[in-house]
Amino acid sequence: MPARRPGVLTDLVLLLSALLLACAPQAVAAGHTSPTETASGFELAARSATEQCRRPPVKTARARPWAQETLAPERVRELTRGAGVTVAVVDSGVDATTPQLAGAVLDGVDVLSDGGGTADTDCLGHGTFVAGIIAARPAEGTGFTGVAPAATILPVRDTRSREGGSAESMARGIRAATEAGAQVINISASTNYDDAALRDAVEYALSRDVLIVAAAANEAQRGNPVPYPASYPGVLAVGAIDPTGERAEFSQTGKFIDLVAPGVDVVSVGPGGPGHWQDSGTSFAAPFVSGTAALVRAYHPELTAAQVRHRLTSTASHPGTEVPDEATGWGVVDPYSAVTSVLPSGQGTGSGAGTVRVAHPDVPRDDPTPMRVVLISTVGVTLLISLAAIGARLAPAGWRRGWRRRRVARVVDGTGVDGTGEDRPHVSAR
Repeated sequence: MPARRPGVLTDLVLLLSALLLACAPQAVAAGHTSPTETASGFELAARSATEQCRRPPVKTARARPWAQETLAPERVRELTRGAGVTVAVVDSGVDATTPQLAGAVLDGVDVLSDGGGTADTDCLGHGTFVAGIIAARPAEGTGFTGVAPAATILPVRDTRSREGGSAESMARGIRAATEAGAQVINISASTNYDDAALRDAVEYALSRDVLIVAAAANEAQRGNPVPYPASYPGVLAVGAIDPTGERAEFSQTGKFIDLVAPGVDVVSVGPGGPGHWQDSGTSFAAPFVSGTAALVRAYHPELTAAQVRHRLTSTASHPGTEVPDEATGWGVVDPYSAVTSVLPSGQGTGSGAGTVRVAHPDVPRDDPTPMRVVLISTVGVTLLISLAAIGARLAPAGWRRGWRRRRVARVVDGTGVDGTGEDRPHVSAR
């Protein structure tokens, strides 16, 4: 019997150890498992901020990305680069040390901090990626540049989690951005619930002449719920297209969609390094529209936010369907047309973009004057050619006569009449 005691004690120790291990949270190596995949809320709370942060991008996009190639915002660089316009990025913060954003990022506001801290750092990288699409400065060795490379970014942190923030924190972020003087607010997040505080914040911003651009969300294949704030009246809702120009399969649809922009395999910057990331989502389609809005507000400072919104939808590259379309709205945002188009007076605030006639300064108008000039010139040239031909035919004979008048003689026969009794004059010339 005593010989059995060590085995019993060993079994008890092993059993207790197994129970303790089963109850303890499992550690996950940073960089191998995303919190959005398997981590529980308890595990997230246990991790340090460093473990949740994304690693800096190390690869550089040398070539010009397809999104920039498609929208070609550089066509208006001589007219506007977005200088003087502040675009708020309500997101995870924006890293002010990212090389292509250096000098473009304000201190910002952290609405999650009781002390009202700054938001010019970014652990998750989402906000920095969005800000790069809007205002990344040109840099040697890369073809990537933001839509409005002279605009100013106001970072407003409303989340620290990869799973996003809350409707309440988003509402606080919109109010903070408005009070800080933003002229455009980019919201690359959404909720499926119509939250009263969020609706009030949107209405507050719109009443202060702020343009709100919001992503349409990515759940088209998971029930296609109505997203907020994108579907609120007055908000510019943006869906995503792929490199072929088709709606991205994840991009949500509905009557609330206003515009679409590149949202598949989009390139932008990340925090902590000079390289670039590539990602997909309507989160990254919205900033293309926000950047275009910055270009318009810089070049047309007299326009209200509602007029800028109307200009963006009126000048979009319309799809080959009746607009607005529930998948693509009024079409693909067009930076060049949005800045340069001449819209008819009285069409500045409505939403009926289908009735608007758009004219560009570098395209001839329907003016009859040029056609009159062409007609008169054609007749004049024809007349001159005819006179020259007549002159060429008559000039040799005139030269031989010394330019004396031509003589004409009429000769009749001796009777003065022919056999019929009528005069038969014969004309000859000398």
